[in-house]
Amino acid sequence: MPGAGVGGDTLTMALVHELSWSVSRSGLLADCARSYYNNYYLGWLGWERGAPVERKKAYRLKKLHSMATWAGDSLHVALADWFAERQQGREAPGPDWVRDRALERLRQGYRESRDRADEWDRRPSKLTRLSEHYYGEDSVDEATGEAARYGKRFVERIEKGVACFFEEPALARCRDTDPATWLACEELGTIELFGTKVYAIPDFALKDDGAVWIYDWKTGRPRERDRFQLSLYALYAEQVWGVDPTDVVAVDVYLTTGELSEMRFDRAELEATLARVEESMARMRELHFDADAGVGDAARFPMLEKGDPACGRCNFRELCGR
Repeated sequence: MPGAGVGGDTLTMALVHELSWSVSRSGLLADCARSYYNNYYLGWLGWERGAPVERKKAYRLKKLHSMATWAGDSLHVALADWFAERQQGREAPGPDWVRDRALERLRQGYRESRDRADEWDRRPSKLTRLSEHYYGEDSVDEATGEAARYGKRFVERIEKGVACFFEEPALARCRDTDPATWLACEELGTIELFGTKVYAIPDFALKDDGAVWIYDWKTGRPRERDRFQLSLYALYAEQVWGVDPTDVVAVDVYLTTGELSEMRFDRAELEATLARVEESMARMRELHFDADAGVGDAARFPMLEKGDPACGRCNFRELCGR
């Protein structure tokens, strides 16, 4: 996290707390303001050795994964590796290769979480820790066999996702096109809207038959904000690749169910997306403060009502006493 030195002159690359925007950040604020505060403000600087206890705690909790998100990440990484093999001119690996890579990452993360908790506590950005292990949930109790049943669920999700990618006819464009037509693969990019930096990570994008196709791999259930995210990617394509956003074809691929949702966006919907982004940014600016200077007032970021089921899935439940 800290800066770096170059040669005899020290070039400090200090992290500066600034307001930026993304669909995920906007969604977190909409879901729970306190979780948003813990993630983007209280946990800031928590990686520093001399940070206050509460900042270190929030930073560590921010680094937790659930088994669901870890399984999804593992499949994303394995697919990105498959595209990298093709891009480097090597023969395209088969489905077993992708499945094995994803499952090994899933299992390695589980073992690391179970066996190296003390190390993770000291180096949370370097090791994997599952929220199920951290909070001692019954789902990862190995003595009762519950952990094996729970883990099998995510193994099956990965296997279904791999099968969808390789067998779904509508994804032949992704599998078979020349890498020279590819525009992005799991690349973090930025554009600017309303004077604010906006982050976007298109899972895969290519140009084919005069149109830009953007694919988003999903390993969870469909959500209302999925379409909003892809409309934002169309605006990203306009700024980054210089294409008309109404010519973008965006596809949500729900890998574990085999469902695909293909969409285009007219000018009216893109204007509505911009208005929604602007409204979200305005809300963020109302709450924003310089976390380099202190932890601010948590009361400005209210918790959900007690008993809300979302609290039971939140990484920060310990901080809220939930």
